[in-house]
Amino acid sequence: MIRTAFIGAALLAFAQNAAGQLYGPAATVGDAEIPRAKVEAQVNHLVEVRGLGSGGITQPSTYRQIQEEVIEQLIVQELLWQEARRRDLIVDDSVVDTELQGLKGQFGSDMTFQFRIKEGGFTEDTFRENIRQQRSVQMMISEEIIPSIEIDDVQIAAFYEENIDSMQVEDQVRARHILISLEGDADGVARAQALAKIESIRTQVNEGASFAILATEHSEGPSAARGGDLGYFGRGAMVAAFEEAAFGLEPGEVSGVVETEFGLHLIKLEDRIEQVSVSLAEATPQIRDYLGQQALAESLESMVETLRAENKVQINLW
Repeated sequence: MIRTAFIGAALLAFAQNAAGQLYGPAATVGDAEIPRAKVEAQVNHLVEVRGLGSGGITQPSTYRQIQEEVIEQLIVQELLWQEARRRDLIVDDSVVDTELQGLKGQFGSDMTFQFRIKEGGFTEDTFRENIRQQRSVQMMISEEIIPSIEIDDVQIAAFYEENIDSMQVEDQVRARHILISLEGDADGVARAQALAKIESIRTQVNEGASFAILATEHSEGPSAARGGDLGYFGRGAMVAAFEEAAFGLEPGEVSGVVETEFGLHLIKLEDRIEQVSVSLAEATPQIRDYLGQQALAESLESMVETLRAENKVQINLW
């Protein structure tokens, strides 16, 4: 009788724990709960965004990985929000109202807005609260964390020297082209017709006709609408035969007929930028910004680690 009662109590305890895993919060951060429905909604949204819907996920581990990613993001958000509140850095209602109205305006109708936030696991009230949390955390970062980050000239110079090989602007050219396609393995007749057409265009160019106008009228490539303009590109951006011909031209010069897997081309070189080294003075603003972003990321990571250690964080994955 005692053994039966013990087994019954054990089974009841197991059932209560399982129910908590199934129906309780997905995670807790101190006294704050992260609802399971919110996690599920955001997981499903990520699954669709990443093209994994409609049976796209075949391994349970993939779904579990996305669950863990979402829960971690929500835990970090909650930890930072709690810290913003502790520092009394909470945005005014007017900030929340303005952003909420702006977001509603992007959806065209209130019905669409309500549908979209529901997909993310929100009601309008919880969505509004989410805006408050995110903007308050941003205010804390901009007012108290970023000002504490200092990147001095010594750090910038060291980074420049360590990455001197990257401080180069490679050779680039700007070119136009006219493309006459060859369908698959074009037979002798089709090839002859395509060659005759592009040679006729080349003759017009040599006689002074506008290359850009001829490209608009005759080119069969997507750049035709831009007069054949391909913009600036460096080595390795185009197929080998096209690249060799383009980089072998001088500005204003037009190539002979160049054949690639796309068809027959005429190429006109518009401009060339020779390789140059970027000086320390020229690189300083970009390096300062890059190092600042790195330092900010490290500061936030350190803050989150400290907050996680100071708060009881419990994850209840199902």
